[in-house]
Amino acid sequence: MTTREFKEEKISSQTIHEGRILTYTVDKIRLPGGKESVREVILHNGGVTIVALPEPNKIVMVKQFRYAIGKVFWELPAGTLNKNENPILAAKRELKEETGYIAKTLEPMGIVYPLPGYSSEVLYFFKATDLIDDEPEPDPDENIAMKVFDLKHAWQMIKDGEIRDAKTIAGISLVMF
Repeated sequence: MTTREFKEEKISSQTIHEGRILTYTVDKIRLPGGKESVREVILHNGGVTIVALPEPNKIVMVKQFRYAIGKVFWELPAGTLNKNENPILAAKRELKEETGYIAKTLEPMGIVYPLPGYSSEVLYFFKATDLIDDEPEPDPDENIAMKVFDLKHAWQMIKDGEIRDAKTIAGISLVMF
């Protein structure tokens, strides 16, 4: 089947909320067979996730509270793209802000659409190596702790359910396999 056989056509769109990071719309659409329906959509600038390896088989993670679900997570360093920001520049910025590390080598690892059913968000994954250790520069509203883990231990944390953050699971999987 071709893309055209699946493509949905936007008839109209109503912006419900436009925030600093997200815009929420309700779109009226036409399905390929001609029927109409509604799609609720979150528009997002996208983000970056960094798999930082200070040495072979070691991985950098950050610990932070996630307000929306009220839990503390160990995660890979990551952040939201500014409008029209180059993902590689955002990855360098976020790595320095959250961990203090500066990567001499930053290699693209691929992209992931974490919530394609209702969000335009795309995550760009990068592997950071040849790291220079420097001081973190967290945003004023961030409370972050950083730790270097053995890569196999991080994978075990995923298997044991200690790591449940999707971008972290994806990033560790990309570097392990």
